[in-house]
Amino acid sequence: MTVRSAPSFDVALDNARTVDEIVSVARATEQGGFGTIWIAEQHFYRGVFTIAGAAAEATSSVGIGFGVLSPFIRHPASVAMELSSLTERYGDRFKLGYGVAHIGSSRLGTIPSNQVTGLRDAATATRALLRGDTAYQGAQLSYPPPPVPIYLGSMGPQSLRMSAAHYDGALLGVMCSPTFIASRAELIDTALAKAGRSRDDYSLGALVLTAVADDPADARDAVRKSVAYYLSEIPDVSPRLVGTDVSREDLLSVRAQILEAKATEGPEAAAAVLPDDLVDLLAVAGTPDDVAGRLTRLGDAGLDRVVPHHALDADATVALGAALADRTPGMADG
Repeated sequence: MTVRSAPSFDVALDNARTVDEIVSVARATEQGGFGTIWIAEQHFYRGVFTIAGAAAEATSSVGIGFGVLSPFIRHPASVAMELSSLTERYGDRFKLGYGVAHIGSSRLGTIPSNQVTGLRDAATATRALLRGDTAYQGAQLSYPPPPVPIYLGSMGPQSLRMSAAHYDGALLGVMCSPTFIASRAELIDTALAKAGRSRDDYSLGALVLTAVADDPADARDAVRKSVAYYLSEIPDVSPRLVGTDVSREDLLSVRAQILEAKATEGPEAAAAVLPDDLVDLLAVAGTPDDVAGRLTRLGDAGLDRVVPHHALDADATVALGAALADRTPGMADG
């Protein structure tokens, strides 16, 4: 059995927020002792490289990750150029996440016929460019940066197996049960062994819809809209909830109600459809201590990094960091 150290803790936000809001949370991420702030790219919102530069300017040491970019929308050469400029200005603080980004890619019509191969090739090309090699169609960066770890944003077994040979780690999506996390960790351990790599050289993380407040009901309400959004956008999340009591039929029924309410009355009405017990299952919401405990237990299921995502503001981030630090001294070391 693989023996791992305690997981590290990061924070993730998407680019639907203003740049100032994200910069505020980046400062709080550093103050709270988290290792990295991951910026998720929803398409047609704010540009993530501009956000990353602003966050780096406002902080001094916290890691900054792109979680995730689609190499089918942003060409790997363009990504490498941006990373080169950021590291020249702000140092060795950046992590790159690649994924299909199904929502944006499908709307733009850029999803390739073989997604696994495309993601493999994107990592290979980007790594070659970042090393200063000319292996990628004769192109070469004029300023190759320090090594940038590349993570795969994925849930599927084929792509995760591929990542064991070509990526430095993976980020699972939201709403994963401990049993699902454990199954993916086992799959990756097997693939790493086949690739001749150690789990020490690979980091498995997961995004966790998270909200923190002194009143647990307020925390639940803060994350409710995020849960409704993901349930409406993902056709079927039931495979991620293996080991829980919720049935696929119940999930699909709630999703149908969310979609109907969203179409007729808007996002607020869609969020109101969600029963409290389902919000509690699909997200981690509560007081700082309660949330810290649940996040730690998710880490114990097989994660190397746990990434609270989506519903945190600056004050909640600092409070959660303090609660996690009580449980995991030196948590930002990873």
